[in-house]
Amino acid sequence: MRSLREIQIEIAGAIRSESADRAATLLCDDGIEPAQRLQIYRNNHRLGSLAALQAAYPVIERLGGADWFRQSAASYIAAFPSTSGDLQNLGEHFPEFLRSVLADTKYAYFADIAKLEWAYQCVLTAGERPPVATDKLRMFAPDDYERLVFVPRLALRIVESRCPLLAIWQANQTQNVDNHAEIQIDGAANRVLLIRRRDHVELRNLAAGSCTLLREFLLGRALGQATEAAAAAVGGFDLSASLAELIGLETIADIELIPLPDDKHPDRRTQ
Repeated sequence: MRSLREIQIEIAGAIRSESADRAATLLCDDGIEPAQRLQIYRNNHRLGSLAALQAAYPVIERLGGADWFRQSAASYIAAFPSTSGDLQNLGEHFPEFLRSVLADTKYAYFADIAKLEWAYQCVLTAGERPPVATDKLRMFAPDDYERLVFVPRLALRIVESRCPLLAIWQANQTQNVDNHAEIQIDGAANRVLLIRRRDHVELRNLAAGSCTLLREFLLGRALGQATEAAAAAVGGFDLSASLAELIGLETIADIELIPLPDDKHPDRRTQ
């Protein structure tokens, strides 16, 4: 006899497929023909999945049109079926899906817009740590600065692109649907910070130095190493200005000091 889990797995697979009708024999009649009941489940799954993607990617739907979005969503769901009971996670791979199917077309930039929209969803649902006190840096001696780790807040992301992400996103918000201003897709590169505030998610462009430094912090690198990376990547990198911007924007949750190894500790070298 098949276990309940095996039956559930087969029915779930049949709901995601248009051809696995054998699973209908596993359903009770109960007033509705099993095949018809299975089709109802399929329709509900299809509509629910589409609604989840529409909620996560409203700008992509507006840019591509409802019909294109519906067709793309169906192809995406077939390629990346949900493995969770929470449809919030369904759109996680949509940016990479668009990058693949739209490569070498004039719509290739949709992938970066989708990446921004998914980052927005992640920031909305992320956990939180309050921003660090602005004067905490004063607790550390200057000789220790290179070993400081600036811990970013959880409810933030950065998305970088060669296209004007922020302008495209802003122009396609509901309140701006009548905005017909043309945007040059090959305009200035964007480095967009998304950060959750008390009652909204804020989006803003970061300076190149600040963005690079924050990216290093997100990788867990200490200030010395992060500064070297930023200076190598950004001409005229200004550490003080970048740190001031990141702390002023409340992107940092804490500042921690990496302890020295025992053989380099001043209190142990003379023992």
